[in-house]
Amino acid sequence: MVIYKLLLFRRPHLDRLEANRKYDCFCGSGIAADFVAGYILEKHNLCFEYSAPFKVAIISDRQVSGYYYNIFENQFILRNIKPRLIVCDAQEGGKSLKTVSEIVADLTDTGLGCNDWIIALGGGGVIDVAEFAASIYSGRSSLLLVPTTMGAMACGAIEDRACLNSGKYKDTSEVEVFPDAVFVDPQFLQSVPVKYRSNGYAPVIRLAMFGNIHLLDGINDSANLREFLNEVYAARKYVEIKNPKLLTLGDEIAAAIEGYFRFMNYSDGEALALSLYSCMPEAGRMALETVYNRLGLPTKLDGVGRNMILRSVSEGLTRKGIGPYEIVDYEKAGDGGKWVIRSMDRDSAMELFARRMDVIVPADKN
Repeated sequence: MVIYKLLLFRRPHLDRLEANRKYDCFCGSGIAADFVAGYILEKHNLCFEYSAPFKVAIISDRQVSGYYYNIFENQFILRNIKPRLIVCDAQEGGKSLKTVSEIVADLTDTGLGCNDWIIALGGGGVIDVAEFAASIYSGRSSLLLVPTTMGAMACGAIEDRACLNSGKYKDTSEVEVFPDAVFVDPQFLQSVPVKYRSNGYAPVIRLAMFGNIHLLDGINDSANLREFLNEVYAARKYVEIKNPKLLTLGDEIAAAIEGYFRFMNYSDGEALALSLYSCMPEAGRMALETVYNRLGLPTKLDGVGRNMILRSVSEGLTRKGIGPYEIVDYEKAGDGGKWVIRSMDRDSAMELFARRMDVIVPADKN
């Protein structure tokens, strides 16, 4: 709280997000290049009686570092700190133990210890691999997150776990994560390609489907990013209190789509958007399709038949055991309905997924 007040005093446009997490989440235009180094210095000096030297490692991907690293680095150079840049493959196919191992090797070569800092600068993939590396690195360095995409700002930076993929399989490894702070800067969104910006809204659409439909009103309005993210975080808190399992809605088919194409043809957001569309009851699909059209998200799956994806879904169930399986499904009630957790045997689950696949796969490709 002391650090937050000091930062707020220096620059009035810095604000705090209500992310419902134990760590600080700050938001403001330009704060990534203005406040991160100052935050680290102030927190460091509060922990030590004297200004002990410390090191900083910045983990990013090639694209983000090409756009922003020099500007981001400059705030440290001005304070006589030379960060170490670690460039990683943060695509879904690169979110692997191999990538994490390479990052840990770089952290070790840099000699980072418990007085030092790791900064993740990038989208959800960068955040995942950086968090995973920081969690297993024996140096126990502090971790600060600077998300640069909507998906990372709305979801990735406040997840309590980091996940990795293996081959064609999604989320095969996970660890608990404990970042020290998050800095959300809307200026990053200006350089995100339209496709990937829309991609980041899929988790928000899922939250909206649980009754927070007003969230869709704020999509594509980065001018009110702080207000929008506070609404997203509040919606997420509501779902987490109700039943965090609800946040897995659509995961099964989405993972199967990504895995079938080995994370190439469809992004994680596009795959989730397709799956969510297939989960939606028929009465609500027209409204959802309007949102998808506006965002450029797909409503039909191309390049594969339904049976191939269902086979991948079946493989996913097998990895979870023999069942029963907890599946999020829509339950009609009177004139309305609600999302519930159903306990299903394998045959019932596969029947449900088959009905959903019929929604997103053209009839001639069944």
